[in-house]
Amino acid sequence: MKNFQQDTLGQMMHNLAQKLFPICRSISGEGFRKSLKILDNALCEGGGIIRIHSIKSGSKVFDWIVPSEWNVKDSYIITPNGKKICDFKKHNLHLLGYSQAINQEISLEELQEHLYSRSDMPDAIPYYTSYYKQRWGFCLSHNERLKLKSGIYKVFIDSTHDKKGVLNYADFIIPATQKTKDEILISSYLCHPSMANNELSGPIVAVFLAKWLLEQKSRKYNYRFVLIPETIGSLVYLSKNLKTLKAHVKAGFVLSCIGDECAYSLIHTPSGVSLSDRVALHTLKNKANFKEYSFLHRGSDERQYNAPLVNLDIVGICRSKYGEFKEYHTSKDDLNFVTPKGLEGGLQACKELILNLEINEIYQSTTFGEPNLGKRGLYPTLNLENKRPLITDFLAYCDGQKDVLEIADILGVQGYELQEVLKNLLKFKLIKKC
Repeated sequence: MKNFQQDTLGQMMHNLAQKLFPICRSISGEGFRKSLKILDNALCEGGGIIRIHSIKSGSKVFDWIVPSEWNVKDSYIITPNGKKICDFKKHNLHLLGYSQAINQEISLEELQEHLYSRSDMPDAIPYYTSYYKQRWGFCLSHNERLKLKSGIYKVFIDSTHDKKGVLNYADFIIPATQKTKDEILISSYLCHPSMANNELSGPIVAVFLAKWLLEQKSRKYNYRFVLIPETIGSLVYLSKNLKTLKAHVKAGFVLSCIGDECAYSLIHTPSGVSLSDRVALHTLKNKANFKEYSFLHRGSDERQYNAPLVNLDIVGICRSKYGEFKEYHTSKDDLNFVTPKGLEGGLQACKELILNLEINEIYQSTTFGEPNLGKRGLYPTLNLENKRPLITDFLAYCDGQKDVLEIADILGVQGYELQEVLKNLLKFKLIKKC
């Protein structure tokens, strides 16, 4: 009888990445919608949890205008000797994002003005876009570009810019199991073509985090998940939901580049001391190759969520931070760079963030002096070792001022590791919630 080995959680996430990787996504268009539907089915068989919204092209959003909807069927270049290069169907990074349609024969000299490569990554296809200025172009490796010979080249791009189209964005809420309006915001973006860490890791980790949250018997917070095209999507989302977000969001995280195995990274809010900052630093600081960045190093949608008139105090969470790994925005950011182990590590870090948020409260001791823990079975009654149980040190700091995160930092443990301690102290009413 054949034995079937069940995929690990990380492999399941990587399988989803493989399914999404070939799709040409941008800030609008069919590829974005198709990807949302795949994620919806991954979250729940048959879908129906992720709510897909739209806004018309040309709509004014704060200081921005929603661009025309862009879709592309094909693009390529034919060299003077008849060879097809920059073939969109072989790799969608070959096309400059949001390129206009063209079908012409031009000289190499003219073509060079529309080619994009990186001499510092000579064997990689770079990723470039032109969302808000009309142009056309192709991206190719620098090595291939250097081989181009003089002559007449045919350039072909079959794309459309629909001024009557829409820009899509999506969200869903996993409700608390108690009565509360407090929310945790978890946001990621889905607007890049075939890049695995910079694009797919964030939404995939978010979906698997949501699946895990749905399994939890207790949730103190409502969890608002947002899947959007980067920058313009967060602006649109804020324009529709800012009043609610400002009233109810207590902490939040932008997930980006969270599927490699190289590091763990935190991009702080402008203040650096919000609940989001504190719980993220508490959770990540002891992980391998942890790197901490100020808001001066922002780059994803934390820019919009922390803008001066918004002030939601949202941090960025990455493994290797965007712009800090050499594969970033190139064809080298592929399904080999993002691994099952890397994705599962990113997911585990996010689970720990949530566990630390869920357990965090301020407690006050209810007794004068140390309580008699021994008579309650919480402390050994035979003194054989000169070692204090964790419960006594935690209780010593329950002064009604410090929260669980702060005490856990003092004790050198993760907040969620104090769950059993809290359970016992609350059971015997030795502490009370402030």
